[in-house]
Amino acid sequence: MDGLFRGILGILLGAGLYSEVYPFIQGNLVTVGAYGKLTLPALVGINHWVLIAPLVLVFGWFLLRLDRKGL
Repeated sequence: MDGLFRGILGILLGAGLYSEVYPFIQGNLVTVGAYGKLTLPALVGINHWVLIAPLVLVFGWFLLRLDRKGL
């Protein structure tokens, strides 16, 4: 029972600390890495099928190998 109360106290203290620090987090850290909708093909600058086709082949090969090993 003692551990339960310590856990509840930790949850309450953590929630209180988070609510005090949240304005700083929202103003500074949330904007870091906010690039909008960014995909790997858009980042590399190629057509999405150029990435999809090799990935299908690689994953298919991998699943076939797992099946043959009996995993």
